[in-house]
Amino acid sequence: MFCVEIVQKNDDDAQYVSVGSMRILVDAMVEHIRDQGSFAIACYNDLDANDKNEIIRTVARYAISLVTGLMGVKAERDGNNMRLENDAPPVLPTQLIAICHDKFVSEVLEPYCNHISAFWSLEDIDQTKADHCDLLNLYASDQILHVAIDQHTIETSFDDAWNCAPGRFGHLRSFCGGLATVFANTTSVESDFSILKWEMDKNRSCLMHLSLEGVFQAKQRALMETL
Repeated sequence: MFCVEIVQKNDDDAQYVSVGSMRILVDAMVEHIRDQGSFAIACYNDLDANDKNEIIRTVARYAISLVTGLMGVKAERDGNNMRLENDAPPVLPTQLIAICHDKFVSEVLEPYCNHISAFWSLEDIDQTKADHCDLLNLYASDQILHVAIDQHTIETSFDDAWNCAPGRFGHLRSFCGGLATVFANTTSVESDFSILKWEMDKNRSCLMHLSLEGVFQAKQRALMETL
């Protein structure tokens, strides 16, 4: 759309607007402005040469910032609309036993310390660290747990994965449960409704409206009566 080029080294070429390792042709920016319609063209043509140059460079820098930001975006689902195996925080025992304790503390726990310290005491945080050490040691020494964890896949649910060691690693499980829990956005909610084959009727204007709680309760009534 913007004809952004990535180069090894940017030169002071007047034909380009350069930011970091990216550059955009000035002519491409002018063409983009003209593509916005007659009003944009008229406004641009009324500017003097210095203002035109400043507008071009401002729009080009903004375009490059968009590209840079989008390059850092990671999809939560793959091309088949399935959950990703990689790039998600390690929250299951089979993922946690694959990282050493030092890496767990520095890359998994510490980035969230400021947040969890608002709800947990230092003793709770220390116990989370101790739980990870215990998990590593038990995985190495307990053959039954070792085999159970090795059988887990990305299809294993959070509860099923942690129930392989009932009553143990409570703080670690709670911490990982927080990492695995995200606020639903429109995309994920619509995806879940598609999977469930539910859709909005003419009386509903929002998939995430609180009134949909009634739908969930109604759908579960038959199951609840059998319990």
